[in-house]
Amino acid sequence: METGMGPRAKRPVPGPRPRDVIRRWDRLAVERYGLPSIVLMENAGAGAAAVLAALTEDPRAPCPEPFVVLCGPGNNGGDGFVVARHLHNRGFRVEVLAAGGAGYPPGSDAAVNLEVVRRMGLSLDLGALLAPPPGRDALRRRGAGTVVDAIFGTGLSRPVRAPFLEWIEAVSSSGAAVAALDLPSGLDADSGEPLGACVRAHHTITFAAPKLGFGRGLGPSSTGEVHVVDIGIPRELLEEPAG
Repeated sequence: METGMGPRAKRPVPGPRPRDVIRRWDRLAVERYGLPSIVLMENAGAGAAAVLAALTEDPRAPCPEPFVVLCGPGNNGGDGFVVARHLHNRGFRVEVLAAGGAGYPPGSDAAVNLEVVRRMGLSLDLGALLAPPPGRDALRRRGAGTVVDAIFGTGLSRPVRAPFLEWIEAVSSSGAAVAALDLPSGLDADSGEPLGACVRAHHTITFAAPKLGFGRGLGPSSTGEVHVVDIGIPRELLEEPAG
């Protein structure tokens, strides 16, 4: 039967964007379109978990289990909780190391997803990231096959300080495969320069669009292979001209 409709065009994958543009997309998706921010976080985490699941079988640069997910304070940590939950649901072994409860204000999207992880009974060390790791081989001793870096996202704009600085150094020296969520922690999203120190990832699973800094400074040597996850930003926002 003829429908009179041609094939649908594929959803465009945006090119690199500055931090402010991507944060504006997030804000307007909520304010203009009424899309709850926790839905954006769910889409980001579920999409990243799907990428990681596929990478467990990638012979070129695999991300084997078990997964150790490092969840810093704020929304990047919240993304990490969603990733951990979805990896667990897929049958992978997962351990979560998180910042303290104060890093996830009550009622925030990150706090909601932390509570889900807790109720599901995943291995969770809440507060682990608030103390320096016990030596540079801390993650190696945990037997991590893949470290999922969800310590800091695009909101970081000042040099990383202890104890997160030590955790970033521990990730880079762990000997495990490293997958960063949105961008390697400590990498400036726009300049590509390290803010004191940054994670060197084998894979970066970035949300909505690549960050401008991925092609600048130390970005190319810190991000590894970049995978873009569609988090559900309305197409009209992606197609708006800059400014």
